Amino acid sequence: MSLQQLIESYVKDIEADFGIYIKHVQKNEEVNIHGEKLFQTASVMKLPVLATLYEKVHQGEINLHERLQLTEQDYVPGSGLFQEMDYGLTPTIKDLATMMIIVSDNLATDKLLKILGGVNPVQETMDRLGLKNIYIKHSIWDLLSLSVGIPVQPYSAEIFAEIIRRLIDQEIDWDSIVYQHNKESNDSSAKDMSLLLEMFAKGEFVSPTCSNEILNILFRQHYQQRIGGLLPRNTPVANKTGSLGTMFNDAGIVYLPEEKGQYVICVFSKGHTLEYDGNEPIAQISKMAYEYFLDGR
Repeated sequence: MSLQQLIESYVKDIEADFGIYIKHVQKNEEVNIHGEKLFQTASVMKLPVLATLYEKVHQGEINLHERLQLTEQDYVPGSGLFQEMDYGLTPTIKDLATMMIIVSDNLATDKLLKILGGVNPVQETMDRLGLKNIYIKHSIWDLLSLSVGIPVQPYSAEIFAEIIRRLIDQEIDWDSIVYQHNKESNDSSAKDMSLLLEMFAKGEFVSPTCSNEILNILFRQHYQQRIGGLLPRNTPVANKTGSLGTMFNDAGIVYLPEEKGQYVICVFSKGHTLEYDGNEPIAQISKMAYEYFLDGR
């Protein structure tokens, strides 16, 4: 049975919609299950942000060692650590990039977007790379505001607190553009996000040096419950997770032992109930791919 058939058989009885794309980098063997369908990326959008940042670093436009002060107006609800700390910290741009990935820091993400000039440069980078099914339209602040029915507006302590309250109480605006899966939100196909990762894995994004610097951050990811969750201990995984509402995502590169190469994998999923456990299916799908490719089938 092919890997495509194994995974199709596994997901058919799960109460969720999936977009899955897996590719063995060396063999070019693929799994494509609704791989062209658009899904809300949630924090997986931080991969295109990271790519755009490092492209500008290697073009000499941005200095990774420059320090920037974090002010109250930089604070963003949700995942991360910076927003749990007192105002006035002065991390480097590289610190922001690292925190954006390894603990999915929302403040760091939006601070980097300000440095880049907003979401448009990120979109332009994806378009130039030919990744026509990656759409980056919202900052994290805007995304979270819209997801709970709050019109986009500048930071205030009151709006910050209200976003958090609505997220905790699950007061979700399911009619928001955030959940409509189209080109006007932070949406992507699983295939195009995997192709971006493949560029990193092959050293083809800007240059081998640039690609390796990106990978060195992705390898330090703290959240390994999904793609890496059921793999053997110490398996190298370079990934970025994302979650919003009933959406559970992960995109990454898995390095096989015994010189068996690497595979890129992106799983976007949307469950039908808030009780849907989104970690387990992604972990199982990655395990299937790992065992299949390791066996040399």
